[in-house]
Amino acid sequence: MIRQMRIDNRLVHGEIVALWIPNLGADTLVIADTAFANNQIMSMAARLAKPKNCDFEILSVEDAITFLNDPANSKKKILLLCATFDNALTLVKSCDDIKDVNVGGATHAEGTKQVSLRVYLGEKDVENLKEIESLGSRVFQQTKPDEKAMSLNEMLGKIK
Repeated sequence: MIRQMRIDNRLVHGEIVALWIPNLGADTLVIADTAFANNQIMSMAARLAKPKNCDFEILSVEDAITFLNDPANSKKKILLLCATFDNALTLVKSCDDIKDVNVGGATHAEGTKQVSLRVYLGEKDVENLKEIESLGSRVFQQTKPDEKAMSLNEMLGKIK
């Protein structure tokens, strides 16, 4: 079961390991990012952050879809990480089990507007998030588990 998908361009970092995995009761951490999976140095570095008592998979988006839809993994409590809104949409379209989509971190780039301390959205990002929500997933922004979640509508209200 996918406990949550988090869109965060930093992928695995301290907040994930120390706060989100325990809060969600996750026993499996899955990074779904083709470029990251193909980069041996980045993958090795990420594995150093692997928490104890937690399985860890670094997969291409395509392989992640296969992994997430495999009935053999249905009992796992998965925290799914992806770095981009495009990948998030692909994953939601391909995996019925993604119900909660947390926008955790998206850095500033040209054409983006700030919606929270760590989240900047561009037009294409907004389109992707709206489509994700239209597919039945709850989209929200929440940096840490003890902070109030901001709905997609609240996020959109901050960029108008």
